[in-house]
Amino acid sequence: MLFLNTMVEGERCDVRIEDGVIKSRGSVSASPGEEVVEGGLLTPPLAEPHVHLDAALLGARRPNVSGTLTEGIENWAALRRELTAEDVTDRARKTIEMYASWGALCIRTHVDTGCLAAVEALCALRDELDGITLQVVAFPQEGILRAPGRRESWEQAVALGCDAVGCIPHFERTTEEGWETVRMAFDLAEAHGISVDLHCDETDDPASRNLEVVCAEALKRDMGRQVVAGHCTAMHSYPNPYAAKIIGLVAESGVQIVTNPLDNIVLQGRYDEYPRRRGHTRVDALWEAGCSVGIGHDSVQDPWYRLGTANLVDAAYMLVHYAHLTGEEQMRRTFRVLHDDNHRCFGGAPKIAEGEPARLVWWPSSDPIDLLRDRPRPRVFR
Repeated sequence: MLFLNTMVEGERCDVRIEDGVIKSRGSVSASPGEEVVEGGLLTPPLAEPHVHLDAALLGARRPNVSGTLTEGIENWAALRRELTAEDVTDRARKTIEMYASWGALCIRTHVDTGCLAAVEALCALRDELDGITLQVVAFPQEGILRAPGRRESWEQAVALGCDAVGCIPHFERTTEEGWETVRMAFDLAEAHGISVDLHCDETDDPASRNLEVVCAEALKRDMGRQVVAGHCTAMHSYPNPYAAKIIGLVAESGVQIVTNPLDNIVLQGRYDEYPRRRGHTRVDALWEAGCSVGIGHDSVQDPWYRLGTANLVDAAYMLVHYAHLTGEEQMRRTFRVLHDDNHRCFGGAPKIAEGEPARLVWWPSSDPIDLLRDRPRPRVFR
C-alpha cells in the first residue's frame, strides 16, 4: 500500500509498504491496484511506559467508594488474594488489545510482587504476544520493608524474569527505609543486568525526598539511561529552590520522569480543602532543563481509576490542560512524546525509513493539535 502526501517527522512525503516492510520513503507514484491512503500523519507505534495490567479491568469488582489512592490500594490488596493466572492473563490480553486499537504496540506493565502468580502470568504472556512488545516491572505495591516476607517475594519476582526492578520508597515506614529500598532496587537491578523503574514521590508531601536519592544512585552507578521515576508528584509542591535543584539533578543523571496525568489529577490533592493542588510533576520545567519526560496512562478501569480507556492520547489531552501546556508547540510536543520519548525504555523510538518493519500508526489529521482535540481512532499496522 501507499501513503500519499502524508506528514512524516515534520515533512510531507510518500511511504510505500510491501510485505510488512517500508519499501520506500520520498516521492512515489501509485501502482495499479495499490491501496492508497492520502494525507494525515504517519507515526511509529505509540508506547505505554506505565500501566498495571495485573489490576486492569478490576475496578468494578470492588468499587472505590471514596475515589482515593488509599482506598484503591486497600481494594487491590483484597482483590489480589483472589487472583489466578488465568484471570490475570485474560484481563491483560483484553487490555493489550484495547491499547493496540489506539496505536500502542509497546507496553511496560508494573506487576505487584505480592502475587507471584500474576508475575509468572505476565512474564509468560510477554513471550506469547505477536506484534506487541511487553515489558514487566517487579513492583512491590505495599513496600519492601514494611512487613516480613515482602522483600523475599520481590526478589523472587525479579528472578522469574522481569525486565525491570521497581520499588515505592514514599510508602515505606520511614524516610530512611524508603532511601534504603531505592539502593536495594539498584543493587538488584545490577545483579540481574536489568533496568530500574520506581514509583517515586507519588504524594503531595513537599518533604518527600526520594527522587534526589534515585538521581544520586543513577549518577554514581552510571545508570541514568536505564532508570525511570514514575509520578514524582511531590515536585508540584516542592519549594521552588528545591525543585530547581531536583530538576538539575534529573537532567544531569539522565533519569526519565514518567507522568501519569489521568490518575494523578484525581488521586492527588486529596488532603487539601480549597485551593486544591493539581499534584503533577513539573513537565514544562523538566523540558526546559533538557530532561526526558514520558506520559503513562497508568490505570485501565482498575481499583484506582475506573475511567481508563487504554488510549494514550487521553492522557496527553489531560496533561496539556492541567500542566498549562496549551501553547501551540507545547501541544505538538506533548503528542510527540507518545511515539518518541515514551519509547526510551524500549530502546528508543523506531524510525520510519526504508527497510524498517512497517509497524506504523496512521492518523486522519496531519496536525497533532487536531488529534489531541478530537482523539480519533487511528489505523494501526502491526
